[in-house]
Amino acid sequence: MDKVPAVLLLHGLWSSPSELQSLANALRRTGYRVETPEIPGYTYAPGASVRPWRDWLQAALAAFDALESEHGRVLVGGLCVGGMLALAVAAGRPGRVCALSLLSPSVFYDGWGLPWLTRLRHIGYYTPLRYFLKVPEKEPFGVKNPLIRRWIAREMESRKISAAGAAYLPLAGLHESERLLAAVKRALVEISAPTLIIHAREDEISTLRSPRYLLERLGSRIKRLRVLENSYHMVTLDNERQQVAAAIGDFFLEQAPLSSAVVLPFPAKTRVA
Repeated sequence: MDKVPAVLLLHGLWSSPSELQSLANALRRTGYRVETPEIPGYTYAPGASVRPWRDWLQAALAAFDALESEHGRVLVGGLCVGGMLALAVAAGRPGRVCALSLLSPSVFYDGWGLPWLTRLRHIGYYTPLRYFLKVPEKEPFGVKNPLIRRWIAREMESRKISAAGAAYLPLAGLHESERLLAAVKRALVEISAPTLIIHAREDEISTLRSPRYLLERLGSRIKRLRVLENSYHMVTLDNERQQVAAAIGDFFLEQAPLSSAVVLPFPAKTRVA
């Protein structure tokens, strides 16, 4: 009997696997083995420090290798900086990633809702300030749905972490993410894995310029862009999260079929508070 394909999902910078929970659960119901690893120095943890991006990549490659040794076929997805990390995995394991799904990839920070400190980040990158400055998260927290946004705000206030990420982003992490991005840009033409990109038209962090840049330069023969009309940056949490999960499920089934797969829909209502 063929081994069940596995899916490696990589969350965004200084966040946690919880932002991918609904997507991971949908893919598990379909029949895939799904892993959403925590990565030291990349995943948020109280008191933790940011590690260099090459450490993030080594951890992601180790997770990929472990799944590949057990399941053979592995598909990789990522949200925001996690999408850049997914591309780096594909570059580091040429020809071995069955398919990629990139959610809200941020090649350019040019959205309408960027914190002011993000726009001035380069001033701090090349001084010791990068070890001390933090970019606070603020409304709308990447979410268009007002109910979910209120829930995230309460979580940020009480726990300093929510399904949308931590209450702040260390400037050192942003710096490392752009160093990762620079390496990914150089490798894009060599990446051949079939790729689905999902990006909201109203993404407040990155405009559609980012996914279009990737589509133009990726070496993949199969590359598609799906634009969402009723979400912001956190597409796995927002109004169209069910459509996102279904689109990724369909694309992954196309690239790595299961012997008998039934895609089950989400419940009509998802409790968020």
